[in-house]
Amino acid sequence: DKEFLYQFCKERLKKEHFDFFVFGHRHLPLDLKIEKSRYINLGDWLKYYTYGVFDGSAFDLKTYTP
Repeated sequence: DKEFLYQFCKERLKKEHFDFFVFGHRHLPLDLKIEKSRYINLGDWLKYYTYGVFDGSAFDLKTYTP
């Protein structure tokens, strides 16, 4: 809840609706609900093996398993 980007998303939603906020570079995979939107942080490929898939309407945060 104190995450900088999470707070940014909450403030941005006061002005305009977005279905998804997708970020990288923070390294921790997160998929959090903010009102009717979702805050998604992709995580990383080295420790969590996480990645995102968007099919045009739905967004899934997935984990690669060899």
